[in-house]
Amino acid sequence: MGLLLILLLSGILWAQELSFDKVKEDVLSNNLELKAYKYELKALEKEESSAKGMLFPTLKFEETFTRTDIPAYVLFTKLNQERVSPSDFTPSNLNDPSAVSNFETKLSVEIPIWMGGKLRAFRNMALLKRKAEEKRFERKEESVIFDAYRAYLGASLSRSAVEVAKKNVEDAKEHLRIAERLHETGMALLSDVLRARVFLKKAQEKLFEAESNYRMAKKTLSLIANSDYTHYEIPLLSSCRELDRNELVEKALESREDLKAINDLIKLTREGYRASLGDNLPHLAAFASYSLFDKDTPLGSDGTGYMLGVSLSLNFNTGLAAVRKAESFRKRERALHKRKEFMEKAVILDVERALADYQVSVRKLSSARARLKEAEEVVRIIRVRYESGLARMVDLLDAQTQLERARFDYIRALYECNLNYGRALLGAGLVKEVLR
Repeated sequence: MGLLLILLLSGILWAQELSFDKVKEDVLSNNLELKAYKYELKALEKEESSAKGMLFPTLKFEETFTRTDIPAYVLFTKLNQERVSPSDFTPSNLNDPSAVSNFETKLSVEIPIWMGGKLRAFRNMALLKRKAEEKRFERKEESVIFDAYRAYLGASLSRSAVEVAKKNVEDAKEHLRIAERLHETGMALLSDVLRARVFLKKAQEKLFEAESNYRMAKKTLSLIANSDYTHYEIPLLSSCRELDRNELVEKALESREDLKAINDLIKLTREGYRASLGDNLPHLAAFASYSLFDKDTPLGSDGTGYMLGVSLSLNFNTGLAAVRKAESFRKRERALHKRKEFMEKAVILDVERALADYQVSVRKLSSARARLKEAEEVVRIIRVRYESGLARMVDLLDAQTQLERARFDYIRALYECNLNYGRALLGAGLVKEVLR
């Protein structure tokens, strides 16, 4: 009883159909390419944090050991250690002092007050770079979802091909049955039976091939989603959804994330321009330090002292290096504006092309549907005529061959129509929102 229950549950699991919503969810969670991209985004987040950190004070700890007998250094070392005595100022000791050791422990802090604006520019550049890559990631997600959609359609087409091949085998068996019955009654030749058998074997070969293609199509889909779909069934292709051309073109420029990313890159070049000019502007910083001096041990404190100060500096490279670098960012900004202009036109063209292909595929689908009905009617008529002795087996098998082609043409037209539907959504940047 338990074994029977397990078999029943296994059958239910095997028969479960796989929705594209589940595939899309799995792709967004498990796709290895997207996971790699997410790590790149995390790296950019760390770069942004690093750029922000440049605005904060810098702490520095130093421990330095020196030993010298240079007269000036010896005197000042003893001054720092607070060990100067009157004998140190005798001419003999001043001119030829004994060597002295010194451990200096120093804790210092430097606070950037104004660095020509380049620190904030660096922070903004890191922020804009991250935002641009996030938008590119959104576009990458759409691209991977479309790849999964195409693989899903391919698997659906393969399963439809299996069903068509099964129908063809059933029809071939029926033709063989009729030929054998008529041959038994003397109304058909043995050659008709042999032709029908050959035709059946060919149909069975195509069924085996279709089943193999279906298994491989599910494995392809599993690879993209990084999930196991071998125990699922892919729904059959049944219809093709409609597209609103005007709405699609209107939303294309608003929805394409890679197009939005260019705006962030343009802002990034402006910040790069400011950062480059900042090298030639005054830099203002405050600093403070506290030092310990000892002749015997590290961290010792024979003498102590502090220092506070503010520094103002101005650097100017006579080769105009900073100016030239700033000009390069201006050129890049102009290049990005041209690239954006081109991309806007390319997006519209991409959508228009996808819509044109979609409209052609809709017409092909309508034609394939009509041809299928006509082919089915032709086979029905010739079969009746053959059973009545008014048609040949060759005529029936020729008509059946045309019906098989019409069946495959129809599911292929369904596939192409749905594929071009997805391409149009991809071109408009609406894959994640609309594609189901």
